[in-house]
Amino acid sequence: MSIDYFEDIKLHQKYRSNKEYHLSEKEIIDFATEWDPQPLHTDPEFARNTTFGGLVASGSHLVALCAKLGHRTGSKVAGIAGLGWHEVQFVAPARPGDAFIVEYEVIGKRASKSDTNAGIIRFATRLLNQHNQPVLTFETSLLVEKRPAKGTPSSQSSAR
Repeated sequence: MSIDYFEDIKLHQKYRSNKEYHLSEKEIIDFATEWDPQPLHTDPEFARNTTFGGLVASGSHLVALCAKLGHRTGSKVAGIAGLGWHEVQFVAPARPGDAFIVEYEVIGKRASKSDTNAGIIRFATRLLNQHNQPVLTFETSLLVEKRPAKGTPSSQSSAR
């Protein structure tokens, strides 16, 4: 897996997960039972009588899917720390049987004012279903390591 340092990352560059993730009814119920126990996410009979007409995944579950799928792009951004999430939008319901990929697009890039060895990258994130329809969108800011000078160890070297 390649490591993309701050200097390697270009504006409008895209990262896309290379394998779909299939969401099951059991997973939706199990996740929601533990983390977001609302009947819309845990009780298929109850969910049939809602606006959605069936069980839907919790928004927290969708955010977790983005994190998981972000590690399946074939590249690793030399991230140091997440700095924030912005403009989180749940655009469409995620249902049992849906298949997802995540796509990140670089929408901003600047040097860090407080860390000369890092820069800040802003990503637009989209969780897409099997119809290429977004179900979740948000922006994230990430502190990213600059390429280390030759002979200097990288904080990313142990991640390979």
